[in-house]
Amino acid sequence: MDLFDAIHSRVTIRTFTGKKIPKNDLEKIVDAGRAAPSAVNRQLWDFVIVTEKKTLDDILHHFSAGRKYNTHEDGKFDGCSAIIAVVLSETNEYWKEDGSSATVNMLLAARALGWGSCWIEGGLRPHEDHFKEILDVPREKRMLLMIALGEPVKWSPPPQKKSLSEILHWEKY
Repeated sequence: MDLFDAIHSRVTIRTFTGKKIPKNDLEKIVDAGRAAPSAVNRQLWDFVIVTEKKTLDDILHHFSAGRKYNTHEDGKFDGCSAIIAVVLSETNEYWKEDGSSATVNMLLAARALGWGSCWIEGGLRPHEDHFKEILDVPREKRMLLMIALGEPVKWSPPPQKKSLSEILHWEKY
C-alpha cells in the first residue's frame, strides 16, 4: 500500500477476528518504529511484542480496570492478536516525543500490511508498574503506551477530518 493511502485510510480498530499475525509482519511493524526519528538519534527505545493469549488477556484486563466500561468484557480488543509495548528511557528529555514518533510509524506500517491497530495508553495509566512486571521491563524504564494489533472484524471509513484550508497557514498564523 502506498504511504499516503495508509495515512488517509488508517483508522482505530478495537475489535479483531483473532487471526494470528505472522512474526515477519510484526517484525516489519517494529522495524518501522525503529526507523523513526529520535532526539539526537539516541534511539533510547525498546519494543516488546506480546502474542501469548494469557499475557494479552492479563494486560487487557488491567488496562480496563477503573474505567466506566470494562474494555475487554465489552468486546473492545476482543480477538487482539498482538500488543506492542513502547518502552523508553527517561534519561532522554524527549522520550515521549521519540516514543510517539515510533508509534505513528508502527501504526502506519500495520495499516500498510493490512492489519488494524489501536494506540492504547501504557505509562499514562495507573497500571504501568503492573504492565512492566508482566513484561519484565526494567524498573528504570517507562512504558509510554501499547499498540493493540489484529485483523479487523471490519474496516470503518476514516473519520471526517478538517479540510487542509482550515488548518494550513503560510508564513504566519
